[in-house]
Amino acid sequence: MCEYSCRGEKRVPVQPRYHKISASMSSTMGAYNTLTDDGSNFTNSSVNVESLEDLNKRYADDLLPLTITFGVFTLFGFLGNLLILIVFSLSREYRRNNFKVFVLTLAVIDLITCMTLIPAEMVKQRNFFEFENALQCKFKCFFNVFGASSSCLALLVISLDRFRKVVQPFKKQLTPKLAVKVLIGVAIVFPICLAIPGTIMCGINTTTMVNKYGTNTTIHLCETEEKFEASVWRNIYKWIFIILLGGISLAYIIMYTFVMRAAAKQIKAISLQRNNSSFDFVQTSSIFDTNMIVHEPTNDLSIRKVNKNMRDIQNAANGKHSVTRCSCQSHKRHTPMLQRHGFPTKTIIWFILTIVFIVTYFTHIILSLRVGKIVTMEPGQFASFSFFFRIYFVNHMINPLVYAIFVKRFRESCRNIGPLVMEKLSQFLC
Repeated sequence: MCEYSCRGEKRVPVQPRYHKISASMSSTMGAYNTLTDDGSNFTNSSVNVESLEDLNKRYADDLLPLTITFGVFTLFGFLGNLLILIVFSLSREYRRNNFKVFVLTLAVIDLITCMTLIPAEMVKQRNFFEFENALQCKFKCFFNVFGASSSCLALLVISLDRFRKVVQPFKKQLTPKLAVKVLIGVAIVFPICLAIPGTIMCGINTTTMVNKYGTNTTIHLCETEEKFEASVWRNIYKWIFIILLGGISLAYIIMYTFVMRAAAKQIKAISLQRNNSSFDFVQTSSIFDTNMIVHEPTNDLSIRKVNKNMRDIQNAANGKHSVTRCSCQSHKRHTPMLQRHGFPTKTIIWFILTIVFIVTYFTHIILSLRVGKIVTMEPGQFASFSFFFRIYFVNHMINPLVYAIFVKRFRESCRNIGPLVMEKLSQFLC
């Protein structure tokens, strides 16, 4: 073939055609040969590029154990919180009080999270670097903000209730009816409003990542959209969250510090009162030796209490029962709950759940400072980072376990829930 056209008098040179090799084609070639300046020696130069699908699969395989773990969290949290709703709603053993309101509120929040956020996170882990569905991304971002802020604010209301009951037992308390209204506004409506700006700014961010061959692969992440990354509103929104969580966590610590101090003082008072009661009983029953010396620190107040108890017992022995009954009723009416019944299990439950929340979410906030370095992590490092970054999912499935450990009535109700549900169904159908 000649390099020129032979038609007509004018001969036009034919330009050689050069074809651009795409990245996807070069990834299958492995290597190509280049000619040196002297035309004699050839060298191999690698042009391998890892495809997006292969890169995503490589990381998803290392995330698979974590994805399965979150699946267990979802199943346990869904069944456990559903059981809580059934037990506390249908069982006759639980009257309408603040504890029931708080338990049901947290169960609803955790059930929503276990049905939405955790499964969405599992889907994201299977498509972390090729997440291209903007609607699913915004859905996950909404429930991510809603679940965190809703649980945080619900625990704040519970902490305030514990503080009033233990530290300020004689002041006006939060009634169940008022607690429902406060929780709807604080733990449901406000978190929804708080989640809307984050949902708007959330979307698909396209960037590049160095693959295993040392070349770049284009990836698609579900995070803040590129146009909002440098926005002042995003920085304001981020600091609102940090201040909100930090301030509320500090409020938790302060209130529970006062609660524990008051509890310790009242437990000491209970112990002293019981010792004094035993002392009076032994003395009046002629078992106590009046010559016996008891080395026990006392003060004028405790001595007056001992003398009063002795007079009450002597009056009862002489037939003056009306005085003793009146004294006991007055004592029960004006004595705080903690002094009548001992340290309440409810305070222990809410304190444990609050501490778990603080630890897990502060871990999440600290690790969020390294989110930008995800693209430089190896698959094993990325899997470990993802586990601790989402460790706060524990908050949404641990409640049934805590109730089962500390509330005996809850354990008994769970055993009887089958016949109870059948009875309610038969009543509904009939």
